[in-house]
Amino acid sequence: MARLKLDPETIGFSNLMEQMTHARVKDCFKDEETIYFVVGFGQMGKALGKGAINIKRLQEKFNKKIKIIEFNDDVCKFVRNVAYPLKIESVTLEENYVKIQDSSKKTKSLLIGRQSRNLNMLKRAVTRFFNIDIKIE
Repeated sequence: MARLKLDPETIGFSNLMEQMTHARVKDCFKDEETIYFVVGFGQMGKALGKGAINIKRLQEKFNKKIKIIEFNDDVCKFVRNVAYPLKIESVTLEENYVKIQDSSKKTKSLLIGRQSRNLNMLKRAVTRFFNIDIKIE
């Protein structure tokens, strides 16, 4: 795994998230409307808080949507965590890529997203921890 480089803004987001939730943040990145936090394995409950109160507070503070992803050393489980709440039929590790298979066109379209935004976010999250590509079939 390569060292992650964070800009001062995302470091600030990560520090504030850790102070508010006491969950260990492994990574933070953002797009136009959402801030993504990758928390350590087993830290999801702390990060969410009772009744998802921590998410609500962070969304008010940053004035952006917040998505929390639980890290997992198994790349297939991590892909499922990133794609959550979508129910994916099959995630398998091939030679140099992760293959996501689903017979539902709706699930595939939601995975890819408008202008491939969701797929790009999925690839970005996975490549930050694993040197591997993603293919959807």
